[in-house]
Amino acid sequence: MVRHAALRVGLLALFSAALATTATAQGKGETFKIQDYPGVGNMLIRVAIAKGFCEKRGIKCQLQMIPSGPLGGQALLAKSIDVGFFPPETQIAAMIKGAQLKAIASGAILNVFIVVARNDLEMPNATKGFPAFMADLKGKRVGVTARGSAAEIMFSFMAQKAGLKSDDFTFVAVGAPNTAYGALVSKQVDANMTFEPSGAMCEVLKSCRVLYRAALSPQPPELFAVNGAASNFVVTQETIDKGPHAVEALVNAARDAEAFIQDPKNFDETLKIATNVFKFEMPKGDEVMSEALKIAIPAYKASISRPALKAIADYLLTTKQIETPFDPARLVWDKAPNP
Repeated sequence: MVRHAALRVGLLALFSAALATTATAQGKGETFKIQDYPGVGNMLIRVAIAKGFCEKRGIKCQLQMIPSGPLGGQALLAKSIDVGFFPPETQIAAMIKGAQLKAIASGAILNVFIVVARNDLEMPNATKGFPAFMADLKGKRVGVTARGSAAEIMFSFMAQKAGLKSDDFTFVAVGAPNTAYGALVSKQVDANMTFEPSGAMCEVLKSCRVLYRAALSPQPPELFAVNGAASNFVVTQETIDKGPHAVEALVNAARDAEAFIQDPKNFDETLKIATNVFKFEMPKGDEVMSEALKIAIPAYKASISRPALKAIADYLLTTKQIETPFDPARLVWDKAPNP
């Protein structure tokens, strides 16, 4: 009996030590170059840098502005960055071609994509939500972040669900929200499938209108199910193999930043951090940034929903973006945080 009790105590001690090691994983001065975007961008890492969370975890975090997911994926595979920040659609496309990638944490759990349209565009169904407004956009030029991007894939899926085809639209690569907005108001495109702060620009400047927010609209349900793993921090398997302790330290720094951002009393400081990295050179630019941040804050969490990853793989199969089912377990590092 005494021996069994001692064994239990010993096992408990080992388990507790393992937990402590996981919770306090420290880097050894490793540097991570991490993808950022114009606008509100990669706020978890912006805050982690500004508040010293990366340094506290024994690593150095550096941001590199790359305006789209596909370009981030290319930069990651070319080793010009260490951590991409892009949707699972981009990761799956790369992995099907042979890339060995893992999502280690999320940077924006809610589906970031929105549809905005010019004010002067005749849209009798604009206020009716999805799928009604899609008929108004048939035959129109739709801006997407990049050709073949998650923005185009999702819009094509929405077209299919509305009884239309992707060929019913002309897709134009317009980049990140700052350049996408210019393309919209200059009438190079009629609408954009884009992300914040595009919606904030429309609402603050009254120059365009928001038709759809994927994070809030329950239709189509397949895209609403994406919420929980919309845009993630992705590294190569080589990076994990070379320094799992450093990768874990980066995840912990992101979770530190999440705790800071989600505390309402820190909004003003978070906004200051955002504007120190990127400023909108336009009328009411500071107001646009503030509104965009308010909209985006609920998304800034580091956990990755495994069911959301499955939903993404399923809709890619439905839209024939992939030819065979893709196991979503392949996408995520086993130590990536759960909700």
